[in-house]
Amino acid sequence: MDGIAWIRDVFDAYCITFARGLSVAELVHRMGADPERILPSVSADEALRLAEDEGPVARLGTSGGWAFAVEFASAEGTDRRALQRVSRGTDAVLLLDSGTPPYWFVHARDGEIASDFEPGVEAEQIGGTDPSFLVPAMREAGMLLPDGTADPDDWEPERRILTVAERVFSLDLPRTALEDGSLPAVVLA
Repeated sequence: MDGIAWIRDVFDAYCITFARGLSVAELVHRMGADPERILPSVSADEALRLAEDEGPVARLGTSGGWAFAVEFASAEGTDRRALQRVSRGTDAVLLLDSGTPPYWFVHARDGEIASDFEPGVEAEQIGGTDPSFLVPAMREAGMLLPDGTADPDDWEPERRILTVAERVFSLDLPRTALEDGSLPAVVLA
């Protein structure tokens, strides 16, 4: 397993949607795209060209019991209503790096936003219906001090968000396939 923390070293920007226990086709459907339009084999370069010509593109797959949709030139996954649909009956996680701070983390559970935050927030500022769920992992990763305040000296917020997501949800992305290989893909528009 490659985990997910590596992605920050390879890609300048990304929007990743994970859904536990869903098939790729079901994830695509819940994100509002047509599963019948999934292309079977698309490289990273081909996905970028396709995005320029046709609109937002997500490369797709499954790993460790989670379906994933990785966008490199768009952020369609940030639509809260879509994320709530994706999470119906399961968990969904969204990670966003738009190329400039802030970074963003959202965990949705069974149709509701359970927690969401940007780096630098204090424990009491985490949004969602279950904001305390991630606090222990955020402390362990160094995002929060023991008293729940943000670490003012945190110069690696993206790495810490990815670490929290990877540890709490056992998220994984296939590095070789995303960097150099081909994966199914779909135009999200």
